Amino acid sequence: MPEPVSHSQPRWHYSPAATWMNDPNGLIWDAGSWHLFYQSNPEADTWGNMSWGHATSPDLLTWTEHPIALPHNETEEFYSGSCVVDVNNTSGLGSTDWPALIALYTSHYGPSSPRYGTQAQSLAYSLDGGSHWELYAGNPVLDRASANFRDPKVFWHSGSDSWVMVAVEAEHQQVVLYRSPNLLDWTYLSTFRPSHAVDGAWECPDLFPLEVEGTQERRWVLLVSINPGGVAGGSGVQYFVGDFDGVTFTPEHHAAGTELRDYDWLDFGRDCYAVVSFANVPDGRRIVIGWMNNWDYANHVPLTGGRSLMTIPRELTLVRDGDRHRLRQRPIRELPPTELRSETLQDGDELHVRGAVIAYRDGVLSLDRRRAGETSFHDRFPSVQWADIPQGPPSVELRILVDTCSIEIFAADGLVTITDLVFF
Repeated sequence: MPEPVSHSQPRWHYSPAATWMNDPNGLIWDAGSWHLFYQSNPEADTWGNMSWGHATSPDLLTWTEHPIALPHNETEEFYSGSCVVDVNNTSGLGSTDWPALIALYTSHYGPSSPRYGTQAQSLAYSLDGGSHWELYAGNPVLDRASANFRDPKVFWHSGSDSWVMVAVEAEHQQVVLYRSPNLLDWTYLSTFRPSHAVDGAWECPDLFPLEVEGTQERRWVLLVSINPGGVAGGSGVQYFVGDFDGVTFTPEHHAAGTELRDYDWLDFGRDCYAVVSFANVPDGRRIVIGWMNNWDYANHVPLTGGRSLMTIPRELTLVRDGDRHRLRQRPIRELPPTELRSETLQDGDELHVRGAVIAYRDGVLSLDRRRAGETSFHDRFPSVQWADIPQGPPSVELRILVDTCSIEIFAADGLVTITDLVFF
């Protein structure tokens, strides 16, 4: 492997100064700050010793890195999860005057634990806005005696006046749903069975409502990350649009085909994984962020520092497309519009961006990074990503965000995105 390439710190994307980073965790707005927790190895720049790193931002663009929030210990590692503000003190761990910040995370038990070989959901709480954390004495709060039960995403469901958790039985490609009145005692609701892309582990689910643009209709969106088996190879994120009645999620659409491209994908690039949304957003926007890497080569990416970036935070909306709905993604409005390069490609056009080639032919948009700088560190990295543009118009409008080692393309007003690491 070549020596790591020293790039300047990304301008718009979060990247830790030194330690390894993967999935975003515990995304939440609280008391004027955006909190980004994430999977971190405090001791190396490759995966291992899973703990929760922590960064905060006033604007989702400029980030301050903090000490490790939840450090691994001799009995457990801290796998992915989520955070909520317990404003009504349902858990009894804070107060209504001083609500606790609650983290629900996956305990991955090590050899010194009597639960060795299993994963369960546990709780930590903070009474000072996320600076210091206490582990709940009654952990785990939810245990299925399973080796691959992980990644809890928790939200308040007003229709049932309860907390709802979506998690995964990863190797069975299942999303499992639970309900709790207090974040401590959980009751099984339902299981979303294998559907669409199922050739890898299902991870990092998220379930949330969105209004359909231009209407008062509300639908529910389920995000599911998969690795391997993504549409561009390796890691990827698929989504389902449907209904949630407080017990069961029912998708509105099942693709008739069996090819990966018959399904709905959040991103068609190689480097967008574990995408989840922020909780408690004050203006009601649905803002997501993902890990800009791919498990095919993540441990080998030739970067100094944390070996990883997060994507630009993105705002999601829903649009109607015939008898179904599609997600639209746009960079957060806080990003200065001058940072986004606007281009129109006619059929047959090519655009060269720092060694990468973006092309549009016959209704297909592609990004070729095979000759864009350092590519020899792993044989799966040199690649061409592509996506069909809806209705295959004679031209396509692009908004492109270029940072020190990444390209994010938002095409057709955000109905199609391609996210790639590119080492210029």
